[in-house]
Amino acid sequence: MSPQKKLQDWYQIHKRDLPFRKKKQAYPIWVSEVMLQQTRVNAMLPLYESFMNRFPTPESLASAEEEEVLAYWKGLGYYSRARNLRKAAIFLVQNYNGSFPKDLNLVLKLPGIGNYTARAILSIAYDLPFAVLDGNVKRVLSRYFGYSENILGSKADFDLQQKADGFLNKDYPGDHNQAMMELGATLCLPESPKCLLCPLSKSCYARIHQMTGEIPLRVKEKKQIQLSAEILVFDSTDKILLVKEPKMRFLKDMFHLPYGFMGEIPEETYEPTPFFLALKEWCPSPLSVGKFKHTITHHKMEFFVHRQSLKERTQIETLAKNFGVESKWVPLSSLDSEFPSSLASKVKKFLLY
Repeated sequence: MSPQKKLQDWYQIHKRDLPFRKKKQAYPIWVSEVMLQQTRVNAMLPLYESFMNRFPTPESLASAEEEEVLAYWKGLGYYSRARNLRKAAIFLVQNYNGSFPKDLNLVLKLPGIGNYTARAILSIAYDLPFAVLDGNVKRVLSRYFGYSENILGSKADFDLQQKADGFLNKDYPGDHNQAMMELGATLCLPESPKCLLCPLSKSCYARIHQMTGEIPLRVKEKKQIQLSAEILVFDSTDKILLVKEPKMRFLKDMFHLPYGFMGEIPEETYEPTPFFLALKEWCPSPLSVGKFKHTITHHKMEFFVHRQSLKERTQIETLAKNFGVESKWVPLSSLDSEFPSSLASKVKKFLLY
């Protein structure tokens, strides 16, 4: 029996009962794959259910306001994914009647869809012969074929994509891709892989040569970046100022509390904006109310929260307009939904007194 057939048989018996697997439809598969890019399945599932109940079709997502989409994305982070999901839904509705095209090159032109996501959608929804390559699949392929190069290196994706293409079960490409990902998620674990239960163990290079601890080789190229930042909370008549600034390093195109990185800054893109510096100059002595730590990818941040009560809003609104910054005032109770980031929840703890 071929290894592909063994894998297929194993998957049919052991696959997890996940809601996005119930129907072979491109839209729910697409949403689930985008959500899973930076989130574990167990953490993603309740948010997926809520998102799909509110936006059950590409048309419902395309017609929604961006702020509502971001509110339903809260807890998943990396909000550019949600924005791109909505932009792509609008494009699908306008150009393909809400349906997903079956051409890989066309799919790759959609906002926020890369090689992995495009191949996953086309293979799982339409059984088209495209092999996927995500972190789990890279680990399975590396061990199975004895790939000893750094899988985080620039050459690895090309090499492993070729191996994935050659190993693909073209009779059942969707099931095969899901089986490879399932294998990596449940058996071929980074540490202590469960080789005795694996359907590919008899022909797996790493198991045969007792090298599951050495393969895959992972050498991180990026170092942790330490950053210090200030958040300015302006309140007026029980409402909090949120702003939307162009060209931000983080929280792009999102209404957020004014913030800026201070002290030692690694490069120009982290520099505080002219608007934030003007705010600091306009309000030189706000009340310090607390600090907290926050992590985004390889950035380790410490935020210092400052608060200033205002009797009137005209000056600060005029200042924002002068710098081309949008502004709005929201109740403290709505801060989490208006600024859908875990940063909002962390700041809010210091404001409830």
